[in-house]
Amino acid sequence: MEIIKAAYHTIKFWIIFILLSIVLGTLAVLARLFDPSNNLSHKVSSLWGRWLCTLNGIEVNIEGMEHVLTDRPQIFIANHQGFFDIFALNGFLPVQMRWVAKSNLFHIPFVGWAMRAAGSIPVDRSNRKKAYQAFLVTIEKLKAGNSIVIFPEGTRSKDGTIGPFKKGGPLLSIRSGAPLVPVTLLGTGNIIRKGSGIIRPGRVQIIISPPIASQTVMDDKEENVLRNLRDIICKNYENRNTRHAEKNQTLQVG
Repeated sequence: MEIIKAAYHTIKFWIIFILLSIVLGTLAVLARLFDPSNNLSHKVSSLWGRWLCTLNGIEVNIEGMEHVLTDRPQIFIANHQGFFDIFALNGFLPVQMRWVAKSNLFHIPFVGWAMRAAGSIPVDRSNRKKAYQAFLVTIEKLKAGNSIVIFPEGTRSKDGTIGPFKKGGPLLSIRSGAPLVPVTLLGTGNIIRKGSGIIRPGRVQIIISPPIASQTVMDDKEENVLRNLRDIICKNYENRNTRHAEKNQTLQVG
């Protein structure tokens, strides 16, 4: 029964993903022709992320929405659990966002075209010169009023463990004046695991912590800022996982 259910959700997801990518990807590209700021294309992209979650039975809950700054750009620093991190954040955060993403993603038909139309920033970490150019473009996007999402682990976690944070976020904050906003993601890694294409619908929790001002980042050492960001995210992640386990244990006992 579980195998049949997993097969159903997986087939359903990929059908929806392909159809939405074709339709909304095309709309995002067309929107770029009428709005050079990329804002309209991002709204289409945001709709794509929201619908991917909703139509596939993914419930997204957000805590700490009051910490999202709607009047200025910010740098969201999030742990990376799975592909649905992108869909959930893109679909449910009410700000104009630009993604810093691996350059090979931009070669995917419709998806990559829509990412480029929405102002996402390709980065090739194997090429230092291109990586630095992407860094400069990211600063320009922030100064233009767009928020940025960064996964400082650099890759998705295989088992939910939050890995070490790479540098970049604090320097972007200092150069642009944008605050750093820690974001904790839970549940996405269980929906589609790294190395697997099988979909298991579930609940996604997004916890947005208070922003860290650029001046605070500037006054501290980079390693201290990175450690503080990771500690905040790890604490939220561990606390919520503990509560979830205790709740399940109580239900089983009852």
